[in-house]
Amino acid sequence: MQLAIKYLIVTFFTILFLQCDSFLQREIHPKYKDYDTLKVPYTLYAPKSKVKLHWDLEEVSGLSYYMGGQLLAVEDETGNVYVLDAETGDVNQKVKFNKGGDYEGVEYDGVNVWVMESDGTFYSFQIENSEADNVREYKSAFSSKNDLEGLGYIRGNLLVAAKGEGTIAGVENSGKGVYTIKNNDPVPFLFIERDTLENYIKGRDHFYEIRDFDPSGIAIHPLNNDIYILSADHILVVYTSDLKLKEVVKLDGVLMEQPEGICFSPEGVLYISSEGNDSRGELFIFHYLSTSSKE
Repeated sequence: MQLAIKYLIVTFFTILFLQCDSFLQREIHPKYKDYDTLKVPYTLYAPKSKVKLHWDLEEVSGLSYYMGGQLLAVEDETGNVYVLDAETGDVNQKVKFNKGGDYEGVEYDGVNVWVMESDGTFYSFQIENSEADNVREYKSAFSSKNDLEGLGYIRGNLLVAAKGEGTIAGVENSGKGVYTIKNNDPVPFLFIERDTLENYIKGRDHFYEIRDFDPSGIAIHPLNNDIYILSADHILVVYTSDLKLKEVVKLDGVLMEQPEGICFSPEGVLYISSEGNDSRGELFIFHYLSTSSKE
């Protein structure tokens, strides 16, 4: 009987190991490598590590670098912000700041934590002893039609990416709108046209078609100020600081179920969070490639 139990245990772990090894050694489609790593210095098809997040973060929707090797994460519904260990994804603090809602972005500006709802309502607060202190609510000119998804921070202002209708305060466009927030008012910053993205990748060998581009996250690279805009349609678009299109990358949908959060450490480590598929959310960690590693 004991031998039978030992056999079953060994068999179970052998199968588990083979499955993990199979995933790590799986063949990567060339379209996920069809970009210039001199422009985007990360192997986005092969993260340095991948960790499972707490069950509360099954629908993780926003990510920000915080302080002291920690990240901030928010999920869609409960009005909690989670302070995570940046290496393990473990929850260090769970902070209640408001009742339930549709929370899509989180950002730390060096003083305040900001959380954004999809309808353009913003909350700011500080975290003190695992509690939200001095919580303030701000209404903006955005509405639920804009379906805000991405929240970042640039040159002293919040940076917002709209998944839905991009028309704000009479400014019309046919693409997806990115705005800064100045004095609580949205100011047009960048408009992204799907045709522009397709023209950029035209002529590539493996990645040459973009069916949809719906922004889900936005972040500024700390080393060169490039603007990284993530789409849950498994596309990453990068613009230079002077708003020139720099690169368009196809992300692996098998690797990342639904990528919606993106941020960087001060040293340039890239973090992307993805919702789970009826399971725990995941955190992907990509190390910045040095010049020698690209050659």
